[in-house]
Amino acid sequence: MKLSTHHHRPDRRAHSVDPGGWLPLLPLTLRPGIGNGSPTQRLTGCLRESASLTARLQRHGTTKVLRVRQTRALPNRDEAWFAGASLGRRGGRLLMVREVVLTVDGVPWVFAHTLANGPAIRLLRRAGRNALAVVLFTDPRVYAGPLRYRQVCAQHPLYQAARTWVHQPGGVQSPTLIARRAMFTRGAARLLVTEVFLPPASSAGAANNRTLGSSAPN
Repeated sequence: MKLSTHHHRPDRRAHSVDPGGWLPLLPLTLRPGIGNGSPTQRLTGCLRESASLTARLQRHGTTKVLRVRQTRALPNRDEAWFAGASLGRRGGRLLMVREVVLTVDGVPWVFAHTLANGPAIRLLRRAGRNALAVVLFTDPRVYAGPLRYRQVCAQHPLYQAARTWVHQPGGVQSPTLIARRAMFTRGAARLLVTEVFLPPASSAGAANNRTLGSSAPN
């Protein structure tokens, strides 16, 4: 579905590291004027998008959502603060986790991982099998927090969760993936949304021989 949002482009610049160690700035290799011509340079626009990422992806082709899972689970180590646990420890509190893959013309571009506290579960229900953007960027009562970034290595749980879709020609897997995350709030509801950019996204529409053309919009 085509996404129409109420937002202009809010200032979502972060000015400090978050409690999980995610950074307020893009890695040097992804900043304008540095590493020009590399495939990852073309990610900069998506990474800095302050409005809906789904709406931006729709500029590149037909965008669909494949829901991977939605269940209660422990947060990752660098998400423990979100559950109110001590930093650096996996808390014992289970949270609702929603994971989806965003495809463009059948090619996986983004793996999205969301944590929701209790009051936010109703927002997940409102989104249903659609992108969360249909809730987060159409409801004026939702506040979109600052964006923070990290390169995740193959040992990181986010990379492990996304590895099924970490594909490049020749069967080579990228050693790291770039990710961004932000907190969304609506009253007592809180969502921590992380978007991991898969190799095809860095080439902005380059051909990839693994598609999910049979997947239905989620």
